[in-house]
Amino acid sequence: MRLPQLEHPDGYVGLYVVDFGATCSVGYTAEEVAMLLESEAHAEAKVYRIYDAAPDGRLALKGVPRERFQLETGLLFYYRDLEAARRGFEEMRGLASAQGLPCRAQLLLGAGEKSLRLPFVVGLAYPAEYDEDVSRWMLDNQVTAGEHADGGLGRLETIRSRFHVTETAQLHAAAKRQARDRQEVYASVGRPVQRIA
Repeated sequence: MRLPQLEHPDGYVGLYVVDFGATCSVGYTAEEVAMLLESEAHAEAKVYRIYDAAPDGRLALKGVPRERFQLETGLLFYYRDLEAARRGFEEMRGLASAQGLPCRAQLLLGAGEKSLRLPFVVGLAYPAEYDEDVSRWMLDNQVTAGEHADGGLGRLETIRSRFHVTETAQLHAAAKRQARDRQEVYASVGRPVQRIA
């Protein structure tokens, strides 16, 4: 696999390289990779995440299994009362709007049985491939939500099965990392650099 020369290679950290066999392209978001992998035409493509970049343009890559792009994960923040949960929901929505998440996400507010010790929950659902990025975003923004927090691949079923979801909000990725639409992604296959970082 031969990668193109990149200006400002550090701007590509967190994005993806897709090896199509005959060609490869640098600069896809995880959502764009998921679109490509849904196509039979790209069923054999190999995907690598850019973890680091040297000033001379060398990239540190890590292979990513294609299944990872079809999974959803999330974080759950539990509260004792509805007002605190509602404040947590609004604070998370405001922070995501102001600071831009690393990916698209859905924010959920739910209410469970009153007999539960912490009967209210705020959930943040997002593509599993962004797990590390969302965790880093939470730490960087010093998010301290809920009285108890939980997360992982199977945890979203908790909010959907044990809690009545009363409110949702779509959260968007930071502007420089927003995915293009499917038509644009497919039309750009073969272009060595997908976006200027």
